[in-house]
Amino acid sequence: MNLVHHVLGSFDTNVYVLADDETSETLVVDPGADCERLAEDLKLAGLNLKYIAVTHGHGDHTGAVATLKNACGGEFVAHSGDRGQIEIPPPWLTTMMPGFIDPPPIDRFVEDGDVLHLGNLSITVIATPGHTPGSVCYLHEGVVFTGDTLFQGSVGRHDLPGGDGDLEIRSIKTRLLTLPAETKVLPGHGPASSIGEEASSNPFLR
Repeated sequence: MNLVHHVLGSFDTNVYVLADDETSETLVVDPGADCERLAEDLKLAGLNLKYIAVTHGHGDHTGAVATLKNACGGEFVAHSGDRGQIEIPPPWLTTMMPGFIDPPPIDRFVEDGDVLHLGNLSITVIATPGHTPGSVCYLHEGVVFTGDTLFQGSVGRHDLPGGDGDLEIRSIKTRLLTLPAETKVLPGHGPASSIGEEASSNPFLR
């Protein structure tokens, strides 16, 4: 397994590239912006982009899906709960994002428990609604990509359209904090953490 992390765009979105070493099949999580160089790097490295997966439908996580898909192919993966805001991105967010490109049609809708196969790797979808109706996390072998659901010492805001704070906290407590404590948390913004660290010290989860 090869995992690479980039911080891209005006919202400093964490973009993750996960590749299977044997087959070079690759997953990119949350390409929000400024992915032209990333697309070139994928091609130069001989990586086969199989999936472009977003944790939710906000534009700072979807704004460069089209860039990657046009350059490298791959299936655009998202949860149906955020279909509306992906298909018609709300201008209150996209106008703050230079270079935002409307996402292409979603190729594959995922639900809780679905598995994405990446060569010899398996990535499990965990539905965590609250930040948005269609928020999901992606779990693979001790690493969970949490998008804007769970951050180091914080949780995603829920005052935006479709947000539900009580549901978000319930999602975190019942779907994420039940993972092994050593599970590494890779959020959509900011530094990495672990499930154990957040369970013990995150003030929003007490």
